Amino acid sequence: MKKLTLLVISILLTSVVTAGCGWHLRNNDTIQIMGNIGQVHLDGDQNSQLYRSVAKALKSSNVIITEIPREAEIIIRLTNQSSTSRTASVSSSARVSELEARESVDIMILTGDGNVLLKTTTISKEKVFKYNEDNVSTNDEEHDMLTREMVKDLSSTIIRRLNATLRQTEKNEHKG
Repeated sequence: MKKLTLLVISILLTSVVTAGCGWHLRNNDTIQIMGNIGQVHLDGDQNSQLYRSVAKALKSSNVIITEIPREAEIIIRLTNQSSTSRTASVSSSARVSELEARESVDIMILTGDGNVLLKTTTISKEKVFKYNEDNVSTNDEEHDMLTREMVKDLSSTIIRRLNATLRQTEKNEHKG
């Protein structure tokens, strides 16, 4: 009974100390928007994984996604999204041993009235995975998994770029 009481007290103390110092678990799924943005127009292929991932990140920051660009404070354009795969290496018997998967997108960030905050910038992510020609279904599953990871990484990068752009804009406004 003493061990159980000691364990409970230890857990409570640990909880109080970590909560009191401001420490908390990080949510790695989404990066929060740092600026005070009410509405964003997200321009891109609404059926793409990337569009949905960026929209989810914006919504988790309590940003409203509007269909009407002139109602938005910020416009994020996602263009030229592409998914490619290529041979990364071959074995001594001239067979494919590794594939490289690549996801890329061009982004542009504008104000609601059309002023460019971030010129068109290409963001890309690459991952290499072992290819097994004897097990095509496993290769496809791994490729799909890597694609989802890369899309999530691209989405996080877009939100980080948005945050950096907002900080820079804020700095420029304070100087002027």
